[in-house]
Amino acid sequence: METRGRSKLRKASGSAVRRSSWTPAATMRSSSRDARQPSDIETTQNLRNSSEHVKDALISLARNIDANDKSASYKLQRFELVEHEQSVSWYAKAESAASPAELEANRIVMKIREHERRDPDLFGNLASEPVPDARSRDVGGRFLKNRDRIENSKIFSISHAMPKGAHQHLHFNSEIPPEVLFPHARSREMQDTMFIRSTLPLTSSEAFWDCEIVFSVFPKETTSADIFSPSYDPNVKDTNNCPWMLWRKFRNAFPAEIAPSGPGKLDAPERWAREKMIITVDQAYGEGQTHNGIWACFNQCTRAFKGLLGYEGVYRWYIGHAIDSMIQDKVMYAELRPMLLDKSIPPNDGLRKIGLKEQMSIICEEVIKKRRELEARNELDKFPFSLKIIYCTPRSIPLARMRTELEDCIALKVQFPDLICGFDLVGAEDRPNNVRFYADLLLAFQQTCKELRIEIPFMFHAGETLIDTGGSSDPENSNLYDALLLHAKRIGHGYALLKHPQLVEKYKQKNICLELCPISNELLHLCGNAREHPCPQLLAAGLHCTLNADNPSLFRYVYQLSFPAIQHAAGSAY
Repeated sequence: METRGRSKLRKASGSAVRRSSWTPAATMRSSSRDARQPSDIETTQNLRNSSEHVKDALISLARNIDANDKSASYKLQRFELVEHEQSVSWYAKAESAASPAELEANRIVMKIREHERRDPDLFGNLASEPVPDARSRDVGGRFLKNRDRIENSKIFSISHAMPKGAHQHLHFNSEIPPEVLFPHARSREMQDTMFIRSTLPLTSSEAFWDCEIVFSVFPKETTSADIFSPSYDPNVKDTNNCPWMLWRKFRNAFPAEIAPSGPGKLDAPERWAREKMIITVDQAYGEGQTHNGIWACFNQCTRAFKGLLGYEGVYRWYIGHAIDSMIQDKVMYAELRPMLLDKSIPPNDGLRKIGLKEQMSIICEEVIKKRRELEARNELDKFPFSLKIIYCTPRSIPLARMRTELEDCIALKVQFPDLICGFDLVGAEDRPNNVRFYADLLLAFQQTCKELRIEIPFMFHAGETLIDTGGSSDPENSNLYDALLLHAKRIGHGYALLKHPQLVEKYKQKNICLELCPISNELLHLCGNAREHPCPQLLAAGLHCTLNADNPSLFRYVYQLSFPAIQHAAGSAY
């Protein structure tokens, strides 16, 4: 019976469909036969009526404009809307608590910024009907294109002179420019133990630009290869092969026809090697460059840097020099992020291995030494809060290796409780693994820290991506979820967080701070320039944010926080 009911319904429905299918068409044909063109008299009358309507409409508009009775109400509504938004803005509390002198200083700084935006000798790239002059630059535009002009601006001088407080996202091996490291590598003490390796035999001009290089320290008895020979074997995994060439011999044999540009205090092979250790204008902005391509260049830069910094003499010197650099930029506290996956560095003679515990001891010794120097000069107030270390390891390692990393981190925290301040997983987020892959180990790590009554908060790199799928094709693998659930204290970058409205609210509730790195995000192709960076939107959403340099030496600038601050100020309307 139920079946017959449905059958009747289908028949009735089909009948209705058939009737409706011809009825409109028939109506249209009928209407078409009855339709006729209006006469000339009717057309003239319609135009006369239309003109009268237009005239009445214009009279009505003029009367309403003259009356202007609604304008005052609109202006009041708009004023109240703007005032309310400003009252709940991210900077409202600071603005309301500012002294008259601070408010006046801010007004002056904003006035200078707008003047320099229009100054053709600095920037001068303004919105206009004609195409702007090719020599002009856009304030907040491409950093490497603008850097020299930024350095000549008054707003940069102001930024440089301002106290910066804390620098919370600074990678250990990229704080010092390579041109400062090369004199150490060529020093008398290192002339028999500093070696270089290439991924290609350097037998053509193309090979000089296509190869990747790595530095390392070995005992002086190490056999020196010839990288310039066609028979050079770059295989570093073959225990019967030595692909390392003494840096002194390399410099002496470097062909004269290869003449790279760079600082005059460096010789040609050093200038060539420097190009392998920085992000160049062509790499950052060259035609055909991709997000994955620039990340590959970035990773090659970090590997080239590693050996020039990773030996005892420079490791010791670096700590004091890094503190001096921070003082010059008015930074009062810093957290450095060394990659500690490799468990040792060599001494200058390359004859033994200096493990993690001894490396941390070196850092402590050099910090104490520098603080005593500052105290003797009555300048301890310039760096009053010292520095700490965030243990970093790559997100690409297998589970067993990650367990070892977590064990080493806890051991260092127990041995150096005032030095180790966090744990981070680093690496390009568009490549495996995601943080969730290590969740069981990370939860066990947290429980162990709780039982030992020690604190090692997570400070993961998270959201430093456009795809935001944790190295997979699944959006559910975003590292931003795991950073929240694993109670991260801060996250590195957080660029993709605005894709997740629910996470934005939860990050605010948990007071998770975002370590923003606008110059890094530009040069690694997350955004085109500082004006496109979501920093203003993240602040407007009520999130806690700090400005950071990330890898300043790779990105070719010295003053770690002055440049990010000026880029943010230039790109923001506030």
